[in-house]
Amino acid sequence: MTYSKHLNQLEHQRLLKLAREYRQKGYQVKLHPAATDLPPVLAGCPFDLIAEGEGKNIAVEVRSRDTLTLNGSEDLRRMTDLIDQLPGWEFELVVTNHRK
Repeated sequence: MTYSKHLNQLEHQRLLKLAREYRQKGYQVKLHPAATDLPPVLAGCPFDLIAEGEGKNIAVEVRSRDTLTLNGSEDLRRMTDLIDQLPGWEFELVVTNHRK
């Protein structure tokens, strides 16, 4: 599950906003974490952000409607399944869209 990921502008803006929100809540935030920043079971997952807090870690994937199916829903299911194996970890999928 490794691929080159390029966020579009909308996703990038939402990711930066999420990072600020998590930092304000006291989490340590890493954008686009490297495999070495993750537990070995998650090393191949291309998360956009991880937020590390006391006893709780959150792996975040940001998608827009246009990229929601990037690499298929199997990609998201696999991330969720792997996170479920780790105590103290949660997966958060954030979907953002253009305002009309």
